[in-house]
Amino acid sequence: MYPVTEKPSWKKIARRAVQERDPDKLLAIIEELNAVLEAGANERRARLYAPPGHRIGKRLLFVDDEPNICLTLPPVFEQHGFQVQVGYLVRSACRHPQPHLRCCAL
Repeated sequence: MYPVTEKPSWKKIARRAVQERDPDKLLAIIEELNAVLEAGANERRARLYAPPGHRIGKRLLFVDDEPNICLTLPPVFEQHGFQVQVGYLVRSACRHPQPHLRCCAL
């Protein structure tokens, strides 16, 4: 039905469903729509639950001397695809530089 290179758009399929009057064809379109939505959900789940090294590939060294900040902010970065390593002292983090980690001072 679709060329191999083109991913079916759920919006286009939904528009076809709205215009269809034949119940049998409508049922087939709805099944196609469900398959496309499920495939998209599976792709998102695979990205979300992939091991940290297989995600986007971003690693972050997070250093702060405030324990509450070190507990609350790293999970936010992890939700955005970072693999976070937490440090509590800037001096110790600077003594052991790790070139595979991205560093940002705020």
